[in-house]
Amino acid sequence: MQISESAKAAARSRRLFRSLTSLAALTATAVFAMWSTGPVGADAAASRPAVAHAGIVPPKNPSRSLPPSPDFLGAGICRSASNGRACNREVLKAIAHARKVLEKMGGMSFSLHAYLKLTSAERLFVTADLERTERGLPPATVLSESLDKVAQVGARRDEDPPLSRVPARLPGGGQVVGLGGNWAGGWLNALGADYGWMYDDGLNSPNEGCTKQDHSGCWGHRDNVLGTFSSKAACGGGASALAMGAGYAAGKDSQTELFAGVCGHAPTDVVLTWARAKSLLGIKRHK
Repeated sequence: MQISESAKAAARSRRLFRSLTSLAALTATAVFAMWSTGPVGADAAASRPAVAHAGIVPPKNPSRSLPPSPDFLGAGICRSASNGRACNREVLKAIAHARKVLEKMGGMSFSLHAYLKLTSAERLFVTADLERTERGLPPATVLSESLDKVAQVGARRDEDPPLSRVPARLPGGGQVVGLGGNWAGGWLNALGADYGWMYDDGLNSPNEGCTKQDHSGCWGHRDNVLGTFSSKAACGGGASALAMGAGYAAGKDSQTELFAGVCGHAPTDVVLTWARAKSLLGIKRHK
């Protein structure tokens, strides 16, 4: 069956995604920065973990975008049951292939049976933390209910989470010092959105912020997933944490994730912790 050019264009438009980042002043003399096209601020370099890691981490990015192989977006098993076991296996195969080609890394390893029992927001949280920890980066320690609510607004609107709605202090008293958010539409499920954000985000990809005329948004989603949004140094030597929110609008196949760097205590309005997720999914080798 042939597909018209207009139908192809419509399908591609559903796969477009955008990223949004925000920086917040920590003190009058130290502005904390997440990674975007590079580090910003005196504390940015110090905030990177001094540990060995696999793969590519900001400010570096893959040399090229890689459309999914196998093409789960066109797979019949994904059209009929996008959140089913068979479709998620196809996406995991594509992630493993992209990691091998672009970063010489192995695929993800966790209990898919347990993963599929999680909510969509929890899957986005777990998937982001797998990407981070497998590259030696610290995880988001908690999925926060208040951040979920902000992320869900974006998902319902088919747009980035509205970062202006994130309060200056989160439940538990932690002060927000850095924010970043991603949106994806038409990528079927949490692992599919992760594929787009992490491996198909450069030139000639569905990333509408990355064009031949303007490279400023290229790999911006990946930079958010792997970004540094707070640090002990940026928090004046005090405690720092990374928290997440996530949203999913099923009828629109619209997904969002929100990263919040916090000085002080991690949010106490806990939906799921990374420690609990590791236990549920049988993840033993990561932070």
